[in-house]
Amino acid sequence: MKTERVTLLISPDDKRQLQGLAEDRGMTASELVRQAVQAYGASSVDETRELAALTRELREAIPGMRRSLHDANTAAERAIAVMRGGSPQHRVAEPRARRRVGKR
Repeated sequence: MKTERVTLLISPDDKRQLQGLAEDRGMTASELVRQAVQAYGASSVDETRELAALTRELREAIPGMRRSLHDANTAAERAIAVMRGGSPQHRVAEPRARRRVGKR
C-alpha cells in the first residue's frame, strides 16, 4: 500500500529524461522510480558486502599462493636438473625478473 510521499529535487534535464523513460514504458514516473528502487533492492547491498569479503579473502590468500607456486617451480627445476644428470641444487634456468603489481 502506498502511504509515504518522497520529494525529489532533480534538474529539468533529469526530469525530462525520467518522464521520457516512463512514457516509453507506458507508466508514470512514480511507478518507474518504484520499480527502479525494487530492482536495486537490498540484495545489491548484500552482494556488495559479499564481494568485499571475497576480495579481502583473495588478497589475504595471494601471498600463500605465490609461495606455493615458487616452491612448486623450485621443485620442478630440481627434478629437471636431476633428470639431466646435474645436482639437485643446480638451477636449470636463470630466474626471470619478478613483475610487481601495485596494491590498490
